[in-house]
Amino acid sequence: MINCSWIFVWLFVVLVPFSKRAWFKNLVALLYKTFSRKEKKLTFLSLPDEIILNCLARISRSHYPKLSLVSKTFRSLLMSHKLNVERFHLKTTETFFHVCLKLPDRPSPSMFTLWIKPGQILMNQLEKKERSTGDTRLVQIPSSYYNKVPLYVITVGSELYGLSQRNDPSSNMLVRNKEFLFCRNSPNMIVARAKARAVVFYGKIYVMGGCAANESANWGEVFDPKTQIWEALPDPGPELRFSSIRGIEVIEGKLYIRSNEEKDSVYDPKEGKWDVAKKSHLQCMIGCEMIEIANYGGKLLILWDKIGPSQEKDIWCAVIALEKRDGIDEVWGKIEWASIVLTVPCSYVFLYSLLNRW
Repeated sequence: MINCSWIFVWLFVVLVPFSKRAWFKNLVALLYKTFSRKEKKLTFLSLPDEIILNCLARISRSHYPKLSLVSKTFRSLLMSHKLNVERFHLKTTETFFHVCLKLPDRPSPSMFTLWIKPGQILMNQLEKKERSTGDTRLVQIPSSYYNKVPLYVITVGSELYGLSQRNDPSSNMLVRNKEFLFCRNSPNMIVARAKARAVVFYGKIYVMGGCAANESANWGEVFDPKTQIWEALPDPGPELRFSSIRGIEVIEGKLYIRSNEEKDSVYDPKEGKWDVAKKSHLQCMIGCEMIEIANYGGKLLILWDKIGPSQEKDIWCAVIALEKRDGIDEVWGKIEWASIVLTVPCSYVFLYSLLNRW
């Protein structure tokens, strides 16, 4: 149970700057209506849904997976579209980094989210002997929250296109304008895919993987937003039809497909030809089996693994601020923080990462 007086104190501290706004007056009216009931004890869930959603929209989404375990009512509100609408209007959307790992003691892949403890001064622990303080870590998304796994989002101009990252294959691709919250369906893909990867090249969306490796005719396809038409890509051949891919990158006019296997592939859109590609040069330089790079709110995020003292693997994460100095054609980086975010068995498999703002 939550004491009513504490609720009023909290709401006063948070909402007093908005006391002159119309919605604040409506909020006060709702509060009065709620607490004027002749009940001896009230819980937070006794408040109207409008107030609860407004409060939830003001806290970090990193707390949502644990909050979803509190009750069915909480879980329903956290998964509702109304909460997304509230965050959109309050402009409290956030950037999140997710990873999908296959752990040896679990039958299905597990999703994790990078969690950063609020209000902490994060340190670079690369050169320190002590273990991580736990202020940054990869937190598993509970199964009860799993149907909220974010879409794989690709941007083309003012439009955002989203591919499903759930285990069940789907040929749907959603699209919405950046200025609006509501999505609509774009034309279906030729093949239903699960956790496919995509990249934008010259205004077209190239989608690959997420289907059976023996899907020779449509293992890859391309969508033209102008004509709203999907077209199949040439067959890469059985050697390069990877069953699991981590991402696609555009480098010097070619599409490099990073797989979870011993080799990668490269596709030349102009020539319509496939070839074998070497593994990431950065991965070779660092000397680790897994390395992932992402644009994390304008900063460089690097994730990698290495053998720890207990013969398990430590997954490290570092965030680097980039700076291009005047008069010098170079980009400088400063490590803002680096630490171990998760320890896993050596036999784990890194499947892919997702970066979303929602």
